[in-house]
Amino acid sequence: MPIAVAGFVVKRFVSVSLTATVLVTAAMAQKTITVTQGTDMQVAVSPNHKTVLADLQGMIYSIPFAGGTAKQLTDALHEESHPDWSAKGDLVALQSYYGGTFHIWTMHPDGSGLKQITFGHGDDREPRISPDGKTIAFTSDRAFEGSYDIWTVDIATGKLTRVTSSPADEFGPNWTPDGKSLAFISGTGIAGKSVELIDLATKQQKTLASIDPAKGRLEAPSFSPDGKLLAYVRFGGEGMFMDDAHLEVVTASGSKPVYTGKAIDTFPFPAVWLSDSELVYSGDGKILKTDVSARSEAAIPFSAAIPTWRPKYVHKHYDFDSTATRTVKGIYAPALSPDGKSVAFVALNQLYVMRIGGKPVAITHDSFYKQGPAWSPDGKTLAYVTDKDGIENIYLHEMNAASDVHDARVAPSESAEIMPAWSPDGKLIAFQDEKMATMIADVATGKIRLLAPTTFFPGRAAFSPNGKTVAIATIKPYTKRFREGTSQILTVDVATGKQKFFEPAPFESVTTRTEDGPIYAPNGKEMAFVMDDLLYTMPVDENGYPDGKARLLGDETTDAVTYSGDSKHLLFLSDGKLQLIDRATRKITPVAVDLTYRPSKPEDKILIHAARFWKGEGPDEQTDVDILITDNRITSVTPHSATVPAGVTRVIEAKDSTVMPGLWENHAHPDSDNGIYYGGRMGRLWLAYGVTELKGLADNAYRAVEHKESYVSGAAVGPRLFDTGEAIDGERVYYPMMIPTTSEAQLHREFARLKALDFDFVKLYVRLPFTMAKEGAAFGHEQMGVQSAGHYLLPAVDLGEDGMTHISATSRWGWAYSRSLTGRSYEDVHKLLVDSGMWTISTTFSQEPYKDDPGMATDVRQGIAPPWENARLKKAVDLAEHSDETPALQHLRDEEVTVADDFRKGGFILAGTDSPLDIPATSLHLNLRAQVKFGMKPWQSLETVTSLPAKAYGLDKDLGTLEPGHLADLIITAGNPLVNIDDTIRVECVMKNGKLWSVSQVAAPFAKVNTGAKMCPAQ
Repeated sequence: MPIAVAGFVVKRFVSVSLTATVLVTAAMAQKTITVTQGTDMQVAVSPNHKTVLADLQGMIYSIPFAGGTAKQLTDALHEESHPDWSAKGDLVALQSYYGGTFHIWTMHPDGSGLKQITFGHGDDREPRISPDGKTIAFTSDRAFEGSYDIWTVDIATGKLTRVTSSPADEFGPNWTPDGKSLAFISGTGIAGKSVELIDLATKQQKTLASIDPAKGRLEAPSFSPDGKLLAYVRFGGEGMFMDDAHLEVVTASGSKPVYTGKAIDTFPFPAVWLSDSELVYSGDGKILKTDVSARSEAAIPFSAAIPTWRPKYVHKHYDFDSTATRTVKGIYAPALSPDGKSVAFVALNQLYVMRIGGKPVAITHDSFYKQGPAWSPDGKTLAYVTDKDGIENIYLHEMNAASDVHDARVAPSESAEIMPAWSPDGKLIAFQDEKMATMIADVATGKIRLLAPTTFFPGRAAFSPNGKTVAIATIKPYTKRFREGTSQILTVDVATGKQKFFEPAPFESVTTRTEDGPIYAPNGKEMAFVMDDLLYTMPVDENGYPDGKARLLGDETTDAVTYSGDSKHLLFLSDGKLQLIDRATRKITPVAVDLTYRPSKPEDKILIHAARFWKGEGPDEQTDVDILITDNRITSVTPHSATVPAGVTRVIEAKDSTVMPGLWENHAHPDSDNGIYYGGRMGRLWLAYGVTELKGLADNAYRAVEHKESYVSGAAVGPRLFDTGEAIDGERVYYPMMIPTTSEAQLHREFARLKALDFDFVKLYVRLPFTMAKEGAAFGHEQMGVQSAGHYLLPAVDLGEDGMTHISATSRWGWAYSRSLTGRSYEDVHKLLVDSGMWTISTTFSQEPYKDDPGMATDVRQGIAPPWENARLKKAVDLAEHSDETPALQHLRDEEVTVADDFRKGGFILAGTDSPLDIPATSLHLNLRAQVKFGMKPWQSLETVTSLPAKAYGLDKDLGTLEPGHLADLIITAGNPLVNIDDTIRVECVMKNGKLWSVSQVAAPFAKVNTGAKMCPAQ
């Protein structure tokens, strides 16, 4: 329902690293948006056939059966869906995510009397009321045996009965008219292979319909009142999206086809039977009344008002010009020395060692990437990761050495080696490679062997004190149907490889799978890890296996825990500060880190003479133009003059090229996912392809801050980074950098950390309840002056979030309100995207366009990418050239139709990639080309990566367009992108904050590239 607001609230904050004063008003622009179509809309019909209940964008609406104006019954915060009306008409069953887990609820048909029926940590979904109105059938993973099963619950008593228990995923139950049997879908994961029927008394089961999983999947069975006909939804195709979706009506035995619905995009919900030959279903954005006998269909028209409001607040102010000293916040992967007297860490792109009470001393002094310091058990050697020989490998630094000149690789490899961990005898080092496998290297011989096969982005390994066991934080999904689970402690026997999972606590997770443990106390009595953002310890047996309950050790927000050699102290990070806790007394002592930096800003006056100049908005370009840059800002843009202005220190002749704004990559994860294996290559790769602005949308928090400070200070080379840190998620998680949030107290700890680390954005992820998402959006606005977004449309429309990080992506429902399973969006989505004022990022994940430019895979700039990533690109090109890409092309077209339509109507459509999940750099250019291929003009496409992002993020006074006073973030590219969008990729030189590089310079540490060297020679 619309949220009432009285007056406004005024708050102020001061950002330590960025001069900022924000006046925030909770006053907001409110309105309603009327829609007449719905995307993935589910319906129920009253027994008297007078009313339709429709789940429209996550809210239940009541619609006259004859059509008309819809009445909103439930609000966005309660998250009801899957309505089912009882035969008596007195009750409606619902699926609700209120509280952070899916459960079965009921309500009266007018929306009153909401009542929770099931409870617990299992997800209970897809309710269907029995014909006698006493029982609800549903699907659930509450048995916690790795799959979804069919259950029933007595409405009056809450008594639960498990109906099925096979290893298959069983879902979508529906009753036979006599109430004696249940039909359901059986399959593996989301792929429904068959419609099954089980007799509730005898448990006998038979197959009614099936499909080859390579050709499609089945969903949503339902029986006609006389039991003679069966309806279900058949999807054709495989992969990310289906090709088509049809309602199929067959005889109840499944043996004879009777009718195929006319909708080609039938939504994955059961048809509602009105009579033995009439039913209602939803598809193609409509509610469709169908007469199977007459083979006719007619839409039930409706109009529904969806509440929306746009919060008004003053955005965080960035001082892009100051070079004043700033205190380092990005203290990455601190490690306490065995004697407890020193700390090793990474900051400002260097490896530091600091005597506690003293000043940090840099061990390294180069521009290569650093990561993961780890002390040898005797404290004489420091293992760390760098890519100074091309690939992230583990190096050893002897602490008595005068410099790092003689630091050598432990086990030279063309594979990545990250997050080293010593064995207690100092003879072995465990690490992970780019395949996410855990390996062991022999320090003496350099020989590497596999310890544990690939798990999904595991955390840093830790050896037990007797050296027999290695513990790793890794995900354990609940089922194959949905990807989420908990981040548990995986133990691996070093000798045999035998694995065993341990929960840190029931239904809890190790907070992140990065630097949050588990680690072992050297005395062999316990392990420590972070849970609920707090420091916990857990007793272990002699072999390092958990042997008791987790115990809370400290009440401060915690990250990156390490022990002293005597197990008496633990070092950790808390909101950007190092802390040392006494294990026995729990006394915490701050550990000061006296380390500062200054933002890098050139002192030059550069004149660029360009054949063509595009400001960054609109269809027009200028020709024969002089762009004058003083230090880091544009001074003037004027017609070319033969007279060079006074004081110019450098002239760049771009007589055959185009100067335009640098590109925004609006959705990336530079410091998480497979980005952690790139080292220093990723920032350079983006620059080489013209990306000067980077929106990091969920990364390891301290790694992200360290990277940003390294870029700002000039210690590392990369784009202008706007970072996020870890995303706030719900109880179940998937990615390593998602915070499993299970309480209000923890939620506010996360808020405090986001503010302390001065992040630029609040990411609210898939399993976070909307009640908490609303709080997250408000905190970002009121306390930080920053935006927030996630995967969902409704929070951005009605709960105060600013945008949506994909047009559609993973959801907790298994389908999305923003795009159907066949890849289509309808009027509700289009109008909400445009009329609400939110922004949306298009991330296509389509490899199909590579076939139009296979040379991308052999571009010399690909030498900047790690070899395995270039191999991934070559594979994508090969698939695009030699496989049937027709379905992929159709889905790409569907997305681009949405993009183009919303752009033309004034929506904030931005281009991004979700890289490195998608291939970095090249995939952004594919996105632009696809926009043009399916209807946009080149200048319109280019606005989605230049002026529009700056406007959407409130940064258009400094970025997005090239005009006097704006920051000098620009590219020089061969050809004319406004005529041929393909020319955008032909970057010759790139400038960020007034610092000019040729592509040759950018690539130099990793690849020999000559591009731009003559135009923009090194100085």
